[in-house]
Amino acid sequence: MEHEDIILDGDSLSINSLIEVTRFGRKVRIGEEAKKRIEKAREILEDKLEKNETMYGISTGFGKLSGTIISPSEREILQKNIIRSHSIGFGPYLPDEIVLGSMVIELNSFCKGGSGIRFKTVEMLKNLINNNVIPLVPSIGSLGASGDLSPLAYIARVLIGEGEAKYENKVQKSSDILSKLKLSPIKLHAKEGISLINGTHVLTSFAAHVVLDSENILKNSVLAIGLTLETFDGNVNAFSSFIMNLRPHKGQMRFAKSVLNVLAGSDLLTKQPKRIQDPYSIRCSPQVHGAILDVIEHSKKLVEIEINSTTDNPLIDQATSDVVSGGNFHGEPIGLAMDYLAIAMTELGNISERRVNLLLDASISGLPSFLCENPGLNSGLMMIQYADAALSGENKILSSPASIDNTSVSANQEDHVSMGLTASKKAYHLVKNVAQMVGIEIYTACQGLEFVENRTLSDILSNIYSYIREKIPPLKDDKLFDEEVYWVIDQIENRSFIKIAEKSIGRILGDVL
Repeated sequence: MEHEDIILDGDSLSINSLIEVTRFGRKVRIGEEAKKRIEKAREILEDKLEKNETMYGISTGFGKLSGTIISPSEREILQKNIIRSHSIGFGPYLPDEIVLGSMVIELNSFCKGGSGIRFKTVEMLKNLINNNVIPLVPSIGSLGASGDLSPLAYIARVLIGEGEAKYENKVQKSSDILSKLKLSPIKLHAKEGISLINGTHVLTSFAAHVVLDSENILKNSVLAIGLTLETFDGNVNAFSSFIMNLRPHKGQMRFAKSVLNVLAGSDLLTKQPKRIQDPYSIRCSPQVHGAILDVIEHSKKLVEIEINSTTDNPLIDQATSDVVSGGNFHGEPIGLAMDYLAIAMTELGNISERRVNLLLDASISGLPSFLCENPGLNSGLMMIQYADAALSGENKILSSPASIDNTSVSANQEDHVSMGLTASKKAYHLVKNVAQMVGIEIYTACQGLEFVENRTLSDILSNIYSYIREKIPPLKDDKLFDEEVYWVIDQIENRSFIKIAEKSIGRILGDVL
């Protein structure tokens, strides 16, 4: 049975729904009330155009050139010119899912009825989305204010039949793609060019994917810690509700409870602990992971506000019929959130790497060195921690904040920018690194279990261990094992481990996201 279209109304788009489009091919549709708002805003704008009122970017130039008046006969030329002049960027092309997400967020922003763009142009954008037409967009060029000008210009030029895009898994000229789809290139009218390129849609698309992936990784880290506890013979008293209630941060409380839920049925919950206190990376994991959970939820709230916002300039107030210039295109809210989340997720990777190190260090774990038989002849998992440490090192560079930077542009008219796209891009890369690090911990803990005797695992962790062992045999002698680790990481990204666990306990972290 096919999924119903996701209805865009400018107010109710969720991160999950956005990812349904970008990763799973759901179609979108514009709600009827949204259509009315779009058309009403255009009527207001057309009335002002007839009266020849002065309006930024409509009857004037852009940025520092806002004092230059554009004659009525040149207004359509102005809108095409801004697409062409702003189509300048460098670097590798953005991922398909990010470009598609940008287009959906932009379409949803128009549904609020503040942009003054024609419904015909909005419909064209919707048709490109639903036909999976992916404009080729360079990754470097946006300062996150005035929004994502450069990358959005590369998207907008496809609407007018210029530039290139992917269609049916092949890069083609936009004009050829439109012809195949029986669509005519849009002839931009007043205000439409600036509406199409002025907004935070690209940096917010990155942010939405980062938030969803961070939540998935954090859930998998519950399972990773559970497996590590089983292998390390950890002391679960550090996860007790008594301790959590004396420092009632919500994330900390929920994370500790989730770990105990995953351990249900394990003899760790009833036996005398091997150690009075475990090292911090185990003992303090509720405090660290719980704080990260709080950051994810904070970031999620900001991103879901942003994907339901209008962020171009100027904007049309339908209540007063005024055209108002402002700064909603400034990416600071999302830039700061992505820097914050990048720091938090770096910590998730850091503490996971420390637990891997514990499992491999025989002097602490009591397990064979590097979790292999015949250490010396075999190096076992020695190098997996090197790779883990390398990922950690890269993350520390990637988590350096971008939003504190600023470069004045447009002859000092635009004198404070957000660097929001840089912040979001870094976070997107970083989160993929952390997924690999949690995969390393799960792989390592499962290998460690081969040396644990007389242990009754919890049902959930036993099922995950068995699922892994169906594909990956225990390491006996040194061999090539990188593909095995990659497979574990794939199971994190496609949520296979989460699905196994949530069959038994429901949502691992309760109501997060």
